[in-house]
Amino acid sequence: MIPTITDPIFVLLAGGQSVRMGEDKGFVPITPNSHFLGHILEKLNRLSNSIYVSLRNDQVDSYSKYVQKTSLILDQEIPIEGPLKGILSAYLYLKENNLLKDFIFVLPIDIPYIEERTIKRLLDTLQEQREPVSGIYYESKSGLEPLCGIYTTKTLSRWIESLSIPGEHEFSLQKRIKNLEPKPVFLKLPSEEEFSFRNINSKNEL
Repeated sequence: MIPTITDPIFVLLAGGQSVRMGEDKGFVPITPNSHFLGHILEKLNRLSNSIYVSLRNDQVDSYSKYVQKTSLILDQEIPIEGPLKGILSAYLYLKENNLLKDFIFVLPIDIPYIEERTIKRLLDTLQEQREPVSGIYYESKSGLEPLCGIYTTKTLSRWIESLSIPGEHEFSLQKRIKNLEPKPVFLKLPSEEEFSFRNINSKNEL
């Protein structure tokens, strides 16, 4: 089956502790009238109507001012931590609410300068596939970039099932992705897009 990219599901991962930033990254200002969250939503709204934000319970009040509460996804009680917990919680939420499609496009909240073409290239690559793949991801000079990529629902379903197997609680997305079958598609991030692709972890990096 050729996957569809019509109204793709985007999940923004915003539940990190933002220790180095000193405040919630979603609301760090970029311009006098925009912050990380608003900057990314402006781009994603041009690509889809299905945008969700994965966060902690204590962030709901702040984020509900910009995103409707039905699009806010809280971490579920699963034996996993880190970004993987946010991704799998999103999968479970979408499945339980009959919102799931063939894939989920994951993005971190701290990549506000990402270009629209960088996002669309992953979607276009998925559409071009004629054989099943387990995901589409970028590789940069830093290596595999698991927090900006396409996760198929079949992959996420298998990962959920693996949580019931003793010793299978691997937190590392990189390790999980490299062991996927069928093999994921890896795209080299164009050098001219590396600067806009960077994660911003502190205000010195703005």
